[in-house]
Amino acid sequence: MKEHLAVSMRASSAHARSFFSDLSLHGFGNVQLNALHHDFSSMSDSGRRDLASTLRRNELRASGVDFLALPSNWESEPEQTLMNFGAAVSISEALGRIPVSVCIPDNEEIVEAVVAAGLGTGILVAAHRCAPLSNPNIAWGLPTALLAKEERPMRTLAEASFGPLALRLSGEVVGRSALETNAETLDLTELRGVLDAMRWNPISVIDASPEQAVQIASAWHSAGPGQY
Repeated sequence: MKEHLAVSMRASSAHARSFFSDLSLHGFGNVQLNALHHDFSSMSDSGRRDLASTLRRNELRASGVDFLALPSNWESEPEQTLMNFGAAVSISEALGRIPVSVCIPDNEEIVEAVVAAGLGTGILVAAHRCAPLSNPNIAWGLPTALLAKEERPMRTLAEASFGPLALRLSGEVVGRSALETNAETLDLTELRGVLDAMRWNPISVIDASPEQAVQIASAWHSAGPGQY
């Protein structure tokens, strides 16, 4: 069932081609690209076409593009950060307008600029947070490491104004179906139960190396039925 999960590039320092090959060998069918990866710096149109070809050769599908610059960058270097975000959007366009994930401050002006850049190209942008932003035009990416810090994580999730576009799984596997990050543990069976009850079907992305991703994928599937 690993083919239904995506693995992000963020936990790897390997060259993109090596990472794609390794991911395919571990049985995964989807990859979450990292626009800040050194291989993607100053990428040209031909480079983006080559990226698409490389993914096809490795039988991988891009689930989305991460542009996870620090939130403070949007405030201290807004023009440069927005320009770099535009490069991530260009990668998304070349691969079929897949969603772009960001970490942005809860600043109305910045949120509006990001939303406008996405809508202008027909691309959905998702903000990584423990709860969705109030702006309905920006989607929600939920890292389980943030959710685990909440006093009542499942209640926090169930009370969200809308469901997450993407779920980011990370941490060490504890038992058969729990993840631990910085001494905080999240029960994946409970998590999947809430998602099912709310009829939310997010993209599931594992933030780990391909080797560790295999363990997290096993814990995720042990937690319940379904393909997300």
